[in-house]
Amino acid sequence: MRPPLASLAAAALTVALAACAGRAAGAGAAARAPDARLLAELLRASDARRADTLLLDRALAAADPPARRAAALALGQLRVGARVARLQSLLVDPDTGVAANAAFALGLLRDSTPGTLAALQRSLSGEPVVATEAGWAMGEIGAPARAAIAAELGVPHRAPVTAALLVAASRLRPVPVDAVVPHLRSDDPAVVRAAAYAVGRPRDPGGVRALLQVAQAADAETRSYAARGLARAAAGDSLATLALPALGRLAADVQPHVRIAALASLSGYGAAAREMLRAGARDRDANVRIAAAQALSTALASDTAAWRQLWSADTGFMYRRSLAAAAARAGVLLPALVPSAAHAWQRSADWRYRAAVADAAAGAPPQRAGELALPLLRDPDGRVRAAAYAALAPFADSAQSQAQPWRRELLRGLDDTDFFARATAASALSGKARASETPAVLRAYQAAQRDSGNDARIAAAGYLLAAWRNDSLAFTDSLRAALRALEPPADPLVAAAAQGLPLLAHWQMPPAAARPLGWYEDVVRAVQRPALAGVPPRAVLYTERGRITLELFGADAPITVHNFLTLARAGYFRGTRFHRVVPGFVAQDGDPRGDGNGGPGYAIRDELNRRRYARGAVGMALSGPDTGGSQYFLTLAPQPHLDGHYTVFARVADGLAVMDALVQGDRIVDVEVP
Repeated sequence: MRPPLASLAAAALTVALAACAGRAAGAGAAARAPDARLLAELLRASDARRADTLLLDRALAAADPPARRAAALALGQLRVGARVARLQSLLVDPDTGVAANAAFALGLLRDSTPGTLAALQRSLSGEPVVATEAGWAMGEIGAPARAAIAAELGVPHRAPVTAALLVAASRLRPVPVDAVVPHLRSDDPAVVRAAAYAVGRPRDPGGVRALLQVAQAADAETRSYAARGLARAAAGDSLATLALPALGRLAADVQPHVRIAALASLSGYGAAAREMLRAGARDRDANVRIAAAQALSTALASDTAAWRQLWSADTGFMYRRSLAAAAARAGVLLPALVPSAAHAWQRSADWRYRAAVADAAAGAPPQRAGELALPLLRDPDGRVRAAAYAALAPFADSAQSQAQPWRRELLRGLDDTDFFARATAASALSGKARASETPAVLRAYQAAQRDSGNDARIAAAGYLLAAWRNDSLAFTDSLRAALRALEPPADPLVAAAAQGLPLLAHWQMPPAAARPLGWYEDVVRAVQRPALAGVPPRAVLYTERGRITLELFGADAPITVHNFLTLARAGYFRGTRFHRVVPGFVAQDGDPRGDGNGGPGYAIRDELNRRRYARGAVGMALSGPDTGGSQYFLTLAPQPHLDGHYTVFARVADGLAVMDALVQGDRIVDVEVP
């Protein structure tokens, strides 16, 4: 299961929370203890993805504010389209927590009816917490809300509301640049920041000249968005001469994440950015050096001597791994770059070094990639074999694949003992799936029934669907019978992967199972009620670089928090590594396998909520809806595009400097929880 990011409870529970709640209906109501049984019933319905309208209506009519807020959110989380009118009416509820959740729910529903759009627009002039959620919802609705978003950006609003509308505009394609750019001249730094994000994140060419004016803003986030928006893809030939010097200044910025954004944009400028990128590779910050290494392929091209010089600039594994991959994309493979390192890595006792050779092969031309990757298909470690299959995957569908062993080796991969190696092979083969290969995939699917993870089953089911679409006339009677005889899977994600294949029409999506009500009552008592009372649980991550303290959002994502605490108490995270650190983006942990493809053997439901992905937010990693398990990530910088799409269940309360210092491969010594 790739970067899991989900959570069990869904979102109904999610926003019954204190922090996201807003102003309660009255001091007396706020002081009452929440109705634990009603909250538990809502949790159970949400967990089972059961749109129990009788329960939701009863909760909305209750005197208990947390239950009303949770029910309002659940209407969107459970996609209860029949209650859109009810959500519209809740936008003016006296309890701003209920009203804000109703706006958020309408965004989750992406309801574009005129009544919803009009109600959301009216909400923009209401309570700030409701107005900002209304702006977010309009962005989720997207194109149907385009005219309304552009119009509202042309009239005065409070700064937080304008900022929400600007972030909403960033989701439109194309971005309404004419409506956004004037806000880059605002006196409010938050508005300028949001406007820079709106044109900088999508790298809209129409915003380049305006971004040049804010590239030296006092606000670091604004500078980082400007750096992103000055990429060559946006600046083109006409503005490259202006954008390049600005990026050079940003690449020397005082803030590391600004330098990281600038270096990523410089990657598109080729040789003209060579010296700036070389300087970045010698930066004092490890992740800036890694970002520079990742961006160097076009700047250095096939200059082997220059690559070797930079190899010596940093002995860190992640830096050298990134440099080797970038050099391979430029045609300089590791054996030619540093022969001694290539020999050592290919024979290292640490699987990560051998996998790094495969990663570098992935960027090489077909024949050269094969030279590096093919021997690694016999590696004793499945994680290395999975990386080697991934390196060959781009060539599985090429015209040369008939003359080369690539497709044949991928077919052999269907019998690999490692579940993710099999999944990688099946996915690679799916592009040109054919009836003649389907029996081998069927065998792989049957073997995958014993896997703890579902990746190989999902990949095999996807292949079967692709083969039918590509080559159904070649399906023999016996092959058709074999498919019809397959038992329906208990896993809804496996069933979903084959949806549309007539021979598997009997694979109905299995209903989600719920636990006994008492289990949810325990979660409410142990996690949700203390958080609603202002006593949220905390966890301490003891990393190799220091301590990071998390405040867990038990009111917003109770099942996710309960899951995290349960795993931590069992020692699940002890000794795991941050297997994925993307400079300026996220640091991800929670995979005992160590390559990003492991998990606890089960999935939990998403609990999408109104918490935002600010710097230091903690979210559940996902490979699709409701696929979270144990992997979680920390956001190294604000990531508004993740809001409402991944469960936020905690924040870094202390230790941001330690978080910033994390490098891929750093180890978690232990996790301490109450």
